[in-house]
Amino acid sequence: MDPSASAAVVDTVTMRLKITADRWPVRRLDVFCYGAEGTQQLVLHERRDSLPELLDLDVPEGGKAVVCIANSPHDFNLGALARFDAMAQLSYGFRDDDPQAPVLGGWAEMPDSGGELVLQPLLCRVVLTSVANTMDGYELLEDPRVRLRDLPDAAEILRERDFRPTELIDAGPWVPLPCDVGYFPQEPQISLWCYPNDTPEHILGTPRPTLEFECTIRGEACSFDVPLPPLSRAGSLEVSLTVNGPDDFRYKIR
Repeated sequence: MDPSASAAVVDTVTMRLKITADRWPVRRLDVFCYGAEGTQQLVLHERRDSLPELLDLDVPEGGKAVVCIANSPHDFNLGALARFDAMAQLSYGFRDDDPQAPVLGGWAEMPDSGGELVLQPLLCRVVLTSVANTMDGYELLEDPRVRLRDLPDAAEILRERDFRPTELIDAGPWVPLPCDVGYFPQEPQISLWCYPNDTPEHILGTPRPTLEFECTIRGEACSFDVPLPPLSRAGSLEVSLTVNGPDDFRYKIR
């Protein structure tokens, strides 16, 4: 071999990305490019402080697995994420997420020319849309408040389905309704947040989240539980509640 021969030079190309995040704000954007073949090594990481309309990246020739994560509350250990299979296991904790600027993620295999990536939050929203009181005698639902129980503790940022949490947070914080509920229904439109659990209803497993409504009726504390259906990633549910008495209520979920 000629000792003066230079090492092979890897050709680079400019990959153009269009990244969309629906209505969600992006305060930080991290882009990772992995080789699409073999051990899928990390070839590039870039960080931006906002979401560009288009992003041009100089990367080695060949297909890529491109990962984008927005609004990460933590910095990244690039050594630990040197291969795509490690990135695929990256999880975020529910307590670290922020509904005002949630952690967003997405990935896709792309050719040299690039493509489009759509970012989605992990967070799911459960909205208490209305509470009605059908009791006679002008009885009030006093000091009403609401929360979610059995919240998934964490979720993988690149997972799209089959969310089966292994650990739960017992309950989220109580959120008070604006006032007591009397003759007129109240429409609080309170948003409660959790991570996904899409375990089908006919399969036993980790309990899915429950909406708990609590109030005082005739001086007695009363609690009403609404079991929630499977929640997919970035899912949304609306719950309306009707209280007929201390042990009598009904609800609708849509």
